[in-house]
Amino acid sequence: MKAAPNKTVLLGRLMRFDAAADGYGGEVEIEIARNESPDPAKDFLKPQTGARLRAFLPQPDPALLGLLAGRMVRAELVFLGGPGGGRAVVQELRAQ
Repeated sequence: MKAAPNKTVLLGRLMRFDAAADGYGGEVEIEIARNESPDPAKDFLKPQTGARLRAFLPQPDPALLGLLAGRMVRAELVFLGGPGGGRAVVQELRAQ
């Protein structure tokens, strides 16, 4: 469930992708170059330039991730969570 309406948009370098052990999705790690969130007040993740962000990517395209590794990407994310915690989830990832 969404914690509240929130959206994070950032530019950064795709550092790595680790496939999930169960075969569904995996984790990306992005080194943040710039936060381009449309409404910083509703941005739960609040990415900081130079920091690294790990997020769940539900439907990765292995060929695309191989091409994007080490390159600048634009990522759109949401924070999904509940009373027990939550995590960042990538909704869109593309080359910049």
